[in-house]
Amino acid sequence: MLRVRPIVFTPNVDAFSDLFTALGLRQVEDAPGWRVFAADSGHIALHVAHQPSVSFSFEVGSVSEFARRTAEAGTAAVVIDTADGPAVQVTATDGRTFLAYEAVLRGTAPAEEGLAVMPIWLATNVAAAAKVFSDIGARKRFSSEAGSWVDFTAKNGGLIAVHGADKGSTELAFEFSGDVEILQQRIPTATILIDENYGRSLRLPNPDGGEIRVKQRQEDLNDYTENTAS
Repeated sequence: MLRVRPIVFTPNVDAFSDLFTALGLRQVEDAPGWRVFAADSGHIALHVAHQPSVSFSFEVGSVSEFARRTAEAGTAAVVIDTADGPAVQVTATDGRTFLAYEAVLRGTAPAEEGLAVMPIWLATNVAAAAKVFSDIGARKRFSSEAGSWVDFTAKNGGLIAVHGADKGSTELAFEFSGDVEILQQRIPTATILIDENYGRSLRLPNPDGGEIRVKQRQEDLNDYTENTAS
């Protein structure tokens, strides 16, 4: 099992909650300082924090099995104890780390059809970052011929992507299989832009500053290769 569930550390939990609800996500967990929302594909968590940041995180079936398979594939992965229970700490070659937790059974709730969570790893070495995602069991979907973009699907929900950048960081983003104008109608402050990196996308105001992209699923695959391996 592998489900994408990035964590947004923020002092603006309520504002993010309102934004996610307007976008079509549904809250599936609510605890002091912690909320989880479900998209049609993938989850996203909010964690109260003074300093805003975004971190990759995943839900898996068994932490021990996930650690074993990831390590055997070639990426460092060890089971550690955290305040939230056992988790797998995955360490990339550049020193970046992220955690994977055992999935918690939650009640299902209807979410906007076609909306997927898609955090983006902005990496100085796209190939090395992409190998980490392959090693944890994600399946490659599209890659740019220029080598600056690779994205993956997780078996149990969510997308993850790697995009070349001069400095490493994590960007919160989503992908929508429909027309992003549908989502824009619910969020008056959102705008639609077209650029060469993300194609057509909805830009949402980020409660912590800046923007959150909702990328409209790409139909024109010129300059991209689709992975068709099973």
